[in-house]
Amino acid sequence: MTTILVTRPEGQADHLIAALEQAGYYCLHRPLMAIEAVAEHSEHARLARARMLDLDLYQHVIAISANAARSGLEWLDTYWPQPPLGVHWYGVGPASTEPFWQYGLEASCPASRYDSEGLLALPALQQVAEQRILIWRGVGGRETLATTLRARGACVDYAELYERRPRQYSSHDWDVTLGTRPWLLLSSGQALDIIERQVPTLANRIAGLILPSERIAEQARAKGYDPVLVPASARDDDMLSCLAAQL
Repeated sequence: MTTILVTRPEGQADHLIAALEQAGYYCLHRPLMAIEAVAEHSEHARLARARMLDLDLYQHVIAISANAARSGLEWLDTYWPQPPLGVHWYGVGPASTEPFWQYGLEASCPASRYDSEGLLALPALQQVAEQRILIWRGVGGRETLATTLRARGACVDYAELYERRPRQYSSHDWDVTLGTRPWLLLSSGQALDIIERQVPTLANRIAGLILPSERIAEQARAKGYDPVLVPASARDDDMLSCLAAQL
């Protein structure tokens, strides 16, 4: 039986694991990070609060992950009885756009490449000179999206709504977990960095990688990982379809 090692945070993997087990896979769950809201009185929270209160001044709001979309919509519920008019909503891919749809908002995402580069190719984000754009994200991360939009003349702000806390496991725990050479399912490039710091020989101890974007997959292949699978999106159904087609 093929083993899949799922590394999503606590509370975000149950549906996927149930679906994988229903499809006949054996699953292990080792969350590589915890998702925590920014501290209420932190500078991140102060800036996020100010920008959420000014949400009607922005023409575009972008969620860079499903966590960012869910967190941002919770803030929206707190400060806006109804979403402001005239805002265009975006997710980087279907998984980060779906919370907007469930909330009842029309939102856009790339048709294929689900990363900052794919988002930057959208027609609606080409001519943004003097427009205001708010990016919902966790603390830290890539600057490609904001840098490029600023180069196009936009005024770009961040609302950093949560933090990612790496989880640490012992060498013995990894020996047991990786003993059957599982397929490793990761949600981000940061997740790969976290596990590589704990398991330097990771590439030789897994059957393959399942990654959320081609950009991260290219980086993994350059490090010697093979095979590397990239589902159509990070949604559970696309993960299952990819595995069914490849394994």
